[in-house]
Amino acid sequence: MSECPLCKEDNRCAIANGDKPETCWCMSVTMAQQLLENAASDKKTCICKTCVDNWNEKGRF
Repeated sequence: MSECPLCKEDNRCAIANGDKPETCWCMSVTMAQQLLENAASDKKTCICKTCVDNWNEKGRF
Protein backbone atom coordinates (compact mmCIF):
# COMPACT_ATOMS: atom_id res chain seq x y z
CA MET A 1 0.00 0.00 0.00
CA SER A 2 1.17 3.49 -0.82
CA GLU A 3 -0.08 6.13 1.62
CA CYS A 4 -1.61 9.52 0.79
CA PRO A 5 0.45 12.22 2.56
CA LEU A 6 -2.72 14.13 3.47
CA CYS A 7 -5.20 11.57 4.83
CA LYS A 8 -2.84 8.59 5.28
CA GLU A 9 -5.22 6.27 3.36
CA ASP A 10 -4.27 4.02 0.44
CA ASN A 11 -3.74 6.25 -2.59
CA ARG A 12 -4.28 3.34 -5.00
CA CYS A 13 -1.16 4.26 -6.97
CA ALA A 14 -0.74 2.02 -10.02
CA ILE A 15 2.98 2.81 -10.19
CA ALA A 16 3.56 1.84 -6.54
CA ASN A 17 1.70 -1.41 -7.29
CA GLY A 18 4.06 -2.18 -10.17
CA ASP A 19 1.66 -1.25 -12.97
CA LYS A 20 2.29 1.03 -15.92
CA PRO A 21 2.08 4.78 -15.13
CA GLU A 22 -0.52 5.38 -17.83
CA THR A 23 -2.92 3.03 -16.01
CA CYS A 24 -2.99 5.16 -12.86
CA TRP A 25 -6.09 7.21 -12.04
CA CYS A 26 -3.90 10.29 -11.47
CA MET A 27 -3.07 10.53 -15.17
CA SER A 28 -6.61 11.67 -15.93
CA VAL A 29 -7.21 14.34 -13.28
CA THR A 30 -6.02 17.89 -12.70
CA MET A 31 -4.30 18.66 -9.41
CA ALA A 32 -4.10 22.24 -8.20
CA GLN A 33 -0.62 23.53 -7.40
CA GLN A 34 -1.78 24.61 -3.95
CA LEU A 35 -2.91 21.04 -3.21
CA LEU A 36 0.47 19.69 -4.27
CA GLU A 37 2.21 22.24 -2.05
CA ASN A 38 0.04 21.20 0.93
CA ALA A 39 1.11 17.61 0.37
CA ALA A 40 4.82 18.35 -0.04
CA SER A 41 7.01 16.11 2.04
CA ASP A 42 10.35 14.36 1.95
CA LYS A 43 8.63 11.25 0.63
CA LYS A 44 7.67 10.85 -3.00
CA THR A 45 4.07 9.76 -2.47
CA CYS A 46 0.86 10.40 -4.35
CA ILE A 47 -2.20 12.17 -3.07
CA CYS A 48 -5.28 9.91 -3.11
CA LYS A 49 -8.25 10.44 -5.42
CA THR A 50 -10.55 11.26 -2.50
CA CYS A 51 -8.33 14.18 -1.41
CA VAL A 52 -7.98 15.40 -5.01
CA ASP A 53 -11.76 15.21 -5.53
CA ASN A 54 -12.44 17.02 -2.24
CA TRP A 55 -10.00 19.77 -3.20
CA ASN A 56 -11.49 20.15 -6.68
CA GLU A 57 -15.04 20.31 -5.28
CA LYS A 58 -14.52 22.28 -2.03
CA GLY A 59 -11.11 23.93 -2.23
CA ARG A 60 -9.91 21.82 0.71
CA PHE A 61 -9.08 18.22 1.47
